[in-house]
Amino acid sequence: MDDVLIDQVSRLLAHEATDARLRAARAGGRADGWDAITGAGLPLALASEAAGGLALDAATVLAIARAHGKAGAPWPLAEAMIDAAPECPAELWAPALASAEIAGLAETVLALTLEWTQTRQQFGKPLSKNQAVQHSLAQMAAETAAAGAAVGLAGLGLAGENWAMVAAGKARASEAAGVVAALAHQLHGAIGVTAEHRLHLFTRALWQRRDTAGSEHGWHTRLGADVLARGSLWRLATDEPLLGLAEPATAGDRFRFPVVAETGARADLRADVRDFLAEELAALPPDVRAHSWNGHSPDFSRKLGERGWLAMTWPKAVGGHEKSALDRLVVIEELLAAGAPVAAHWIADRQTGPLLLKFGTPAQQAAYLPAISRGELFACIGMSEPGAGSDLAALTTRARPVDGGWRINGTKLWTTYAHKAHAMLLLCRTGEGQRHEGLSQLLVSMDSPGLTVRPIIDLMGEHHFNEVHFDDVFVPADALVGAEGNGWAQVMSELAYERSGPERFLSTLVLAEELVAALPEDAAAAHAPIGRLAAHLMVLRLMARGMAALLEAGEDPALEAAMVKDLGATFEQAIPEIARSLLPLIPDPPGSLLATLHATVQIAPMVSLRGGTREILRGIIARGLGVR
Repeated sequence: MDDVLIDQVSRLLAHEATDARLRAARAGGRADGWDAITGAGLPLALASEAAGGLALDAATVLAIARAHGKAGAPWPLAEAMIDAAPECPAELWAPALASAEIAGLAETVLALTLEWTQTRQQFGKPLSKNQAVQHSLAQMAAETAAAGAAVGLAGLGLAGENWAMVAAGKARASEAAGVVAALAHQLHGAIGVTAEHRLHLFTRALWQRRDTAGSEHGWHTRLGADVLARGSLWRLATDEPLLGLAEPATAGDRFRFPVVAETGARADLRADVRDFLAEELAALPPDVRAHSWNGHSPDFSRKLGERGWLAMTWPKAVGGHEKSALDRLVVIEELLAAGAPVAAHWIADRQTGPLLLKFGTPAQQAAYLPAISRGELFACIGMSEPGAGSDLAALTTRARPVDGGWRINGTKLWTTYAHKAHAMLLLCRTGEGQRHEGLSQLLVSMDSPGLTVRPIIDLMGEHHFNEVHFDDVFVPADALVGAEGNGWAQVMSELAYERSGPERFLSTLVLAEELVAALPEDAAAAHAPIGRLAAHLMVLRLMARGMAALLEAGEDPALEAAMVKDLGATFEQAIPEIARSLLPLIPDPPGSLLATLHATVQIAPMVSLRGGTREILRGIIARGLGVR
């Protein structure tokens, strides 16, 4: 991608796209400024050098189209690019370019709305001080980010001549266009529906581009037909060209979602994991596999450890395998998509181990990490309390310093699998100060005297949650993780691992796969809703891969991780509702499908609670946008 060229083009487009020209274009007149666009050679971006064109790579061309959209898209640039390059298949390029313009337009509409809500006063304060407004802004931002990721997906589809990736990108971008435009007008209020305000110059373009080169419904229908023909949603979503590309997020992107393609090595790893799971899970019915997150199998966890599929990214010196975060992502995806029982090792591998690698002492690392990597040491998280759930900073559990260590008193709540864990990473108060101040993390052995675990039975009648009481529990001084008083910062870095992975959109996929397998291929009424799931899934996967790349690079993508979690929870909760609506299309629904649906309906309420509620996440996103 030519970042210098993109920056120059962005400046040119912003300069030429004056309000007067945008208004002339929206009124049906011919917008001036086209001469400057053609003079810069932009219509020749796709054309071959032999034909006098620029022959730019797909990523650069899409970035130019995105900048064109961001400026208001008053000129037929995409059409001119395609006309000048007859060798480029219009059926792929037209929807990809439209997706890029939508993403740019959405960024501008979001920016206009942020500015308006932070300057418009109501009841003596800016609109953005209202929590409901903040949540709407967060939803706009997440949809804008999804549109941007959809462009990346379409770009990979262009590079690999994969129509489904382009289709999914266009469908997801078009859907985002509708949401962003609607929320923008809602938040602008009456002024936003007048000709005097600038907003309509961009939302009208969003509505037009939404249907350019095919509406989302049309693309959903094609994708859904393909899914049913294959008999698997997951197979379509993972059928990718092996490009080996890792395109960094460009400077003009508001949100960081690097575009990372599948490689041959990762495809081979995926095949190995699938073969292993096909054998290991053969005896587990789908309604049991639907409980993947809560499926506790020490034997299965040990087998993963033996294969090197735990602690994959850790140093070999502590039992790791020094693989990339993207390799680990492949394994996690396949485990969750298949509904493998991952609960035993899950927290230790995903959060406790990485936190100890970052903040733990050499002695702590030696004591815990090799056992975690073998699938022999299980951990739980001591965060929430009876009076401090979403408001975690209100916690009251306290550890007071005593001779040789600490004495802990208090209660932790909703502690998943505390009754089967060997250790807890506890967040508690060790010092004075307000809310976030004076917090530290301690490693606590779950067999410590004075520690008791009381089961909490969930709505399915199962025991996953617990209430953990600390009655003067002693831990030695070397149980302190990181610096005393640095607990809040450490926990926040830990949550980026918890919120950005595929577990935030794959925990109800077993039901989707059972539904697809049971639907008749010719069930035309199912094509659009199944295709919509495919488009969302494919974009979410690309966003998660971008998160893995950022985390591997040492970044802290808290804002982007919150977006993935919010969008993923919405996707997961849509699956059982779509399954319910499509059941009448199946002449004789198999009992396994009905049992899986029954289980997933009861799981679905939890997905927008665990790892941070939807409301808390949208507050985090709003703060990331600069809204206070």
